[in-house]
Amino acid sequence: MSQPTPYTPPVAGPGSDGRLVIGFDLDMTLIDSRRSIGAAMTALAAETGVPIDVEHIVSTLGPPLEIALAPWFAGHDLDAAVVRFREFHGELLHLTGAMPGAVAAVAAVHDLGGRVVVVTAKFEPHAWTSLQTVGISPDVVVGWLFGAAKAGALLEHYAQAYVGDHVADVAAAKGAGIVSVGVATGSTSPDSLAESGADVVLPDLLAFPEWLRGFIEISRMREVSEGDRVTGGDRGPGVARAGVGRVARAGVGPGAGVEEGTGNP
Repeated sequence: MSQPTPYTPPVAGPGSDGRLVIGFDLDMTLIDSRRSIGAAMTALAAETGVPIDVEHIVSTLGPPLEIALAPWFAGHDLDAAVVRFREFHGELLHLTGAMPGAVAAVAAVHDLGGRVVVVTAKFEPHAWTSLQTVGISPDVVVGWLFGAAKAGALLEHYAQAYVGDHVADVAAAKGAGIVSVGVATGSTSPDSLAESGADVVLPDLLAFPEWLRGFIEISRMREVSEGDRVTGGDRGPGVARAGVGRVARAGVGPGAGVEEGTGNP
């Protein structure tokens, strides 16, 4: 698979209205799906008689479902287990909870006139239902993508930053050439997120609105500076707001630095 071309935030153009766009991962970033996934895995183990390590799966959420189930199933049995798990899980999505600060984080983007794009490895219909269950209304949901494969969707929707709890989410942001915001709410430690290349690591999404305000403010300062450089001080109409996607690359702004497939389940 070829690597996406480096991303430069557009001023305006096909498919873009120039607004702020923030991408989010889903499981253990916006939603806590451990109860629903654990219950569905327990039901699958009981029906198949296979001793699935449910505790291990729910403590390492992130990889696609096929990878999570691969230690216990193979070939056609794996395909059947994936289908059956989703049947169980679809009846248990009411057990989904919101991660701390998730609702407010999405609202913070919308309050600034921005758009929220959720890109996840999860089965897309279940992703939508899970978000509705916890009262989160994104503008776009793209499912069945993991790691660097998410980069294409982030590029397509003009995201300027991607927020996630897993090193694979860092790879997604880097593949798209945008700001990587790590949140240490999943199984990946803050140090591991930073070492994998996250531009900023937050302890949780409770810290996100403050970081976003700083990100936008520094973006505006960069915009003015670049505009003055281009126009000699007279910016005039039509000067780009192009700094938004580049500002935090070195961890600029509140919260900078370390602060403290076909679908996943």
